[in-house]
Amino acid sequence: MGLALIVLLAFSIAGETGLADEIGFGEVTVEGDNLPFLADPSTADPALGFTAPSVSGADWNDTPVAIEADGRPKIVIFLAHWCQFCQNEVPVVQDWVDNGGLGSDVDLYAITVLTNKLRPNWPPQDWLEDEGWTAPTIMDDADSSAVLAYGMRGTPFYAVLDGDNVNLGRFSGEVGINGLETMKLLAERSIGG
Repeated sequence: MGLALIVLLAFSIAGETGLADEIGFGEVTVEGDNLPFLADPSTADPALGFTAPSVSGADWNDTPVAIEADGRPKIVIFLAHWCQFCQNEVPVVQDWVDNGGLGSDVDLYAITVLTNKLRPNWPPQDWLEDEGWTAPTIMDDADSSAVLAYGMRGTPFYAVLDGDNVNLGRFSGEVGINGLETMKLLAERSIGG
């Protein structure tokens, strides 16, 4: 009954505006098998070594974005606009990027997830633009296709992928600069290996 109410509310909100960018959802295409859910982030990742599915969509300006096996390692961050931990993490990540922390060998992508017009910090694109966010970003769809594809647990959520989209590790929660550096090193080690 609760799920039906949520779906009805989502369609009701969508019907009021009629524009995906106003409700914070996009259209997402997933190709490949979903990674298993990360049930307990304090234990070994059950999807370590699995190939993550390709996820494509667009940002709020309809700029196409694809997270796929393109030969480049990447860090993918999943963000919810209402999540206080995400609100804490975004300026840290952006500052790290702005100060050269990411470097040129690893790409950073974001996916906005679990959007809800009734929750704080709406809409997600305004929040990210206010933070000076520069990473290519996909807006997840109303069915949470990207969330399910990566087996997300909580937000912020990170996936580190090699150039073939093989999962090198997934992490849930705020990681700060030390965590970002660790993920970058993990991604860099996959180059040429």
